[in-house]
Amino acid sequence: MPWDSELLPDQKDAASHVGSHARLLAGPGTGKTLTLTRRISYLVGEQNISPDSIVALTFTRAAARELRQRIGRELGPNSRLPKVSTLHSFALKQLMTNRDRISQLPAPLRISDDWEERNIVLEDLKTLLGLRRVDEGRALLSRLSADWQSLAAEESEWEERFPDARFLGAWREHRSTYGYVLRAELVYQLKHCLAEDPGFVLEGPPLHLLVDEYQDLNRCDLEIVKTMTDRGAELYCAGDDDQSIYAFREALPEGIRRFDRDYQPSTLLSLSTCKRCDPAILELALFVANQDHRRLDKPLHAEPGRDRGEVAILQFSDQTQEARCVAELCRNLLANRGLHPHDILVLLRSDRHGAFSLVLTSALETLGIPSSTTTAETDLLNGSGGRQVLSLIRLAANPADSLAWRSLLMLRQNGLGDVAVSGLYKFAIERGIRFSEAVAMVAHQPSLIARHGTRIRAEWEAVQGIVARITADVPPDGDHFAARLGSLIEEISGEIAGGAEEGLVNATRFLYVLDATEPSNLRDFLAALETSDEPIEQELREGVVNILTMHRAKGLTAKAVFVLGAEDEYIPGQARGAQIGDERRLLYVSMTRAVHHLYITYCNSRTGRQMHTGRTRGRSQRTLTQFLRDSPTSISVGVDVLARLTSS
Repeated sequence: MPWDSELLPDQKDAASHVGSHARLLAGPGTGKTLTLTRRISYLVGEQNISPDSIVALTFTRAAARELRQRIGRELGPNSRLPKVSTLHSFALKQLMTNRDRISQLPAPLRISDDWEERNIVLEDLKTLLGLRRVDEGRALLSRLSADWQSLAAEESEWEERFPDARFLGAWREHRSTYGYVLRAELVYQLKHCLAEDPGFVLEGPPLHLLVDEYQDLNRCDLEIVKTMTDRGAELYCAGDDDQSIYAFREALPEGIRRFDRDYQPSTLLSLSTCKRCDPAILELALFVANQDHRRLDKPLHAEPGRDRGEVAILQFSDQTQEARCVAELCRNLLANRGLHPHDILVLLRSDRHGAFSLVLTSALETLGIPSSTTTAETDLLNGSGGRQVLSLIRLAANPADSLAWRSLLMLRQNGLGDVAVSGLYKFAIERGIRFSEAVAMVAHQPSLIARHGTRIRAEWEAVQGIVARITADVPPDGDHFAARLGSLIEEISGEIAGGAEEGLVNATRFLYVLDATEPSNLRDFLAALETSDEPIEQELREGVVNILTMHRAKGLTAKAVFVLGAEDEYIPGQARGAQIGDERRLLYVSMTRAVHHLYITYCNSRTGRQMHTGRTRGRSQRTLTQFLRDSPTSISVGVDVLARLTSS
């Protein structure tokens, strides 16, 4: 297929640009991923650029997978592909490649994931520092992460200004004992190495650097990109400042807005035809986006010839009425509009402890409509079964993985508790060794910790037996690695769960990553797991109505979208200052997931558990979000709309 086949004129111009740095401004549904794919085809096929000198960075693993697959289809079977990865995966790979030049990080590089941060790092810091609540440690760890991402940690006298020097000391001791690196510091550490060490080598090195979702990069990310261009790479970035929604990781929409000032000379490109949203949906979404007077002005219009589409802002008395009517509307879409359950996407601003989703899923279940809720709390790797499987795989890759040993000691039925684990930690500190070394020493000489030594030895031997089985059954490298590891994961998951069916549920996340990343060895598989950012990426499940939090919806599309709880108490909620812009953009992104039907709901009152959520928690009264007041779409009483549907 020719590289420019079926491209619109602006897509063709953007894909074939060469000769300077360039910014592609691409609104929702304008074909950004297609244009990036064809640009790579153009570079390889028309400009004779070696794929080895092209690097494409995406924001999520799902986006990297899609781009990699599209490029593979474009270039053809058996073709060499450029490097396509998330920025975190890229940073980890560069640090591992240059590991002999890195002295400030524990070796080997091991990334602690969200579960380990919550259940090991933060719990231990709470104990070590005598904190009353885990949230106190989380706030300090979040401040540390924010300082890496914003580069505040590089400012002079930073350590003296950090809120709690005791926290820094305890965390550094803990990190050294368990041998981990926080995911939030990966890119920062790469930036530090590139700035401090001229001999630090980038793979390739890249001559063409493509960066997707440029508006979501933080200051540290932007510095990495700038350094790569200083080393000779031509930058081609794509994004949309209207879709910058990750302020919680210090995302800087000003990065894409000031591109032409940061990179001179540079070319500004844009895509203007939205092939996703019907006109009525796009018009209301742009009403929200245009409230930001600092946004980049961009031409964006629906594809000619489309029907108007359906848009409704629905008012309800309370959440029970809201859930019942939304369920009925879903039934109408399925019965009379020809939609399947997976064509319907329901978005929530937040869903702590299922406060919102449980009411809705109950209403859907009453009508026999299948649904699936995906929030941070539903991640299978946060469960005991999935966590044990992951820890065993990590030990197969590295028998001295301290966090994996700690996780298994915590989760397996072994008679060991917090006192035994604290004893092992204290023993490791006293001897100046890693936690895993302490486990091994006590296993070989139980008298070193008299009270728990015998049980520690029994547990060590049991775990070693399972790890030996994994090591023996999985080929170290090669084409059959993923298939064999997938089978073994299903098998072990079933044994841990006590049944094949539950075991398959626990194995689902592993199988998805195997399929998405196609690793050829344990190291690559674990790297994909360690650098994933599940709270902000998701794929829709087939055969069910998908219920997600709004941050997970980016990159997704559905024929019908419900935005529930569009109330000022949640959007913008407690946001202040620049954070209000982030909430406005989050609503815009959520609305532009819809193709034909967009329903936005709000309640006059929320009771029960929902009354204790949002900016005015404890009070039941709610109001429509400020971003939709005075909109061109009139407000309808939800039950009246439903009555008209059911009577027709």
